[in-house]
Amino acid sequence: MKRKIILILLLNISAIFSSEAKYNELNVSNSYLELQQLKYGKNLIPVGEINSSIFDNIKLKPDTVEFSITLETEGTTPTEASDLNVKTMKKLKSYLSTLNITDDNLVTIDYKNSVKTIEKEDDQENTNYQATLNVVLTIDNNDSFINLNKTLDKYNINNISPFENDKLTNYYLFQIVSVGNSESKTKEDLYQKYTSITNELKKMGLTNFSIKSSSVSQIDTDTINEQRYFVNNTLKIKINKLDLIGKIIAKAQELKMQVNNDISYSVSPEAIQTEVKKHETLLLNQLTSKVERLVAQKYVVGAPISLEFQARYPEALYGRNNFRSNRMMSEMASMNYSDVDIYTPPEYEITLTLSGSFETLKKVEHN
Repeated sequence: MKRKIILILLLNISAIFSSEAKYNELNVSNSYLELQQLKYGKNLIPVGEINSSIFDNIKLKPDTVEFSITLETEGTTPTEASDLNVKTMKKLKSYLSTLNITDDNLVTIDYKNSVKTIEKEDDQENTNYQATLNVVLTIDNNDSFINLNKTLDKYNINNISPFENDKLTNYYLFQIVSVGNSESKTKEDLYQKYTSITNELKKMGLTNFSIKSSSVSQIDTDTINEQRYFVNNTLKIKINKLDLIGKIIAKAQELKMQVNNDISYSVSPEAIQTEVKKHETLLLNQLTSKVERLVAQKYVVGAPISLEFQARYPEALYGRNNFRSNRMMSEMASMNYSDVDIYTPPEYEITLTLSGSFETLKKVEHN
């Protein structure tokens, strides 16, 4: 008799929870009822399920900062430039260790060697001479012109121009130049170069050439060119103590390092996980209360069948997990590297969502 009453109750309630009802009189058995009684007691019976979601926002302050420092060193040899770079970097790392910043917080993200030719003031009073010869020759075909170019390239002569004269055709002009620190030696070098070039022209069958003009002039040089070697070493620093930024920047500038305007802030995964963990229980309680309000007093909310927890982070925490202020982004293109913006961003806001499916129970009255 009791079983019949229970079946009638189930059929009546299934009309309300028709899309969610999992039970009917064909699959209700004594073993199922006994299992539910162990779970909810004899006075409650599952009749369906209900789905709902709840949202909450949490705010987190940035606790991590990253930025990079570039050290450029110069030397007369590659070894000298490299040794100086290593020596200066050791000074920086030694200072960082006093702030409890270890090698785990440091990453070399760029290291380059380069050679540059620079102008230096000449500390000696040197007088140089330049001698030139303008040579005219005839060229009758393209092959000869190409061979002439190849020959003159050996002597760093690459400017061959038509000789402008209405009465002459197929005549071309090029210039031979020599530079030296004495007039006689400069002339001698010029004519040796002329002899070498014309001998090669004769071998190619270009014999119709002549000197159109020549000159020797004195030139004064205030600067001289010198090769210098450079090493660029860029170090990225990542710390979780924001109050140390100013100290590190000041030390780097003291060591003549370039502090790059690439400071980025983020929230550490540990801080996010800790804060989210705190809200999981709170959200579950809030979701349960919401479901209880939805089913009103007619039904009882049972155990959750399934729960899904999601956290949506702001765009600043995706990818590199960084933040740049709008002011920083707009000024970076025109800002000097000596002007470093260490603006600290506001709090991040993370949206939490808890979705769940709960059993709905109906009280059973016993006769």
